[in-house]
Amino acid sequence: MPETSKLPQFVEDFALALSQLGFPRMPARVLSLAIAVPEESLTAREIADRLGVSAAAVSGAVRYLGTLNLIRRFRTPGERVDRFGLGESVWEPVFEAEIAAYGPLTAMCERALEGGELAGLGEERVAETRDFLRFMMVEMEELVRRWRAERARRSQDSSG
Repeated sequence: MPETSKLPQFVEDFALALSQLGFPRMPARVLSLAIAVPEESLTAREIADRLGVSAAAVSGAVRYLGTLNLIRRFRTPGERVDRFGLGESVWEPVFEAEIAAYGPLTAMCERALEGGELAGLGEERVAETRDFLRFMMVEMEELVRRWRAERARRSQDSSG
């Protein structure tokens, strides 16, 4: 029998909010569950049982979440099944991956602008895209740095 009745309401509420922002529904439910459970990690079967869904639905969801660096797959010594968990930080890897993706996008814009193949509004939009991505790289790196400092401060406050 699925353990869906034991799910915190947060799981469904947070998943619904994520899906309203354009996040696919099943990955949103899996991520919300991973955030809310007391365990460090769960197997695919445990996720499926708690959400009352098929193993195939979980497989697709964790694959999607893995591409976004929102969940990681690993094995515990002595176990023969994969486990899925969030790691030390839930959101930081997402921002780091996004920052890393901006470099190649910025370079593509730069090449297009240097190549002289663009004109008028197209050239202006590509230039603005390049400038925006550069700006976001700097700002997001600063946000991640500030978050790390804040997390360290919170950790120190709670242990001391």
